[in-house]
Amino acid sequence: MAAIEIKIIDDLLIATVSGTLTAAEVIEVVNEYYPGGVVRNVIWDLTHGSLHFISHEGFRSIAKAAKEAGASGIRRNGKTVYVGSNEIECGLLSMYTAIAEVTGVAAKYEVFTTIREAEDWIVLAVDKQVA
Repeated sequence: MAAIEIKIIDDLLIATVSGTLTAAEVIEVVNEYYPGGVVRNVIWDLTHGSLHFISHEGFRSIAKAAKEAGASGIRRNGKTVYVGSNEIECGLLSMYTAIAEVTGVAAKYEVFTTIREAEDWIVLAVDKQVA
């Protein structure tokens, strides 16, 4: 079980995870915050957390929930960034992004190893949308 701290700044949700994350915990955050029409972009900070116990089926369930939660709202054009602390976590996060894309989740995904890179990518992506 993980502790998840949620912070919302404008249309950006930052989920900071400490501990071992489960698919059910991710889905709970997705269902609570993604469909509300406020959150467009998301950063999942896993630098102090882990998702290595989430199964392939768990990742597919997360992708299905993300697709359903974001289908009709502002998340349709959103960006989601995952920040992993090591090569294994980043590999799992990259695997999830591929599952999400195949599932048809409308948000764009990226994986980085630092929060700074994640924030820069979100800002760059938003700036490109405005231009």
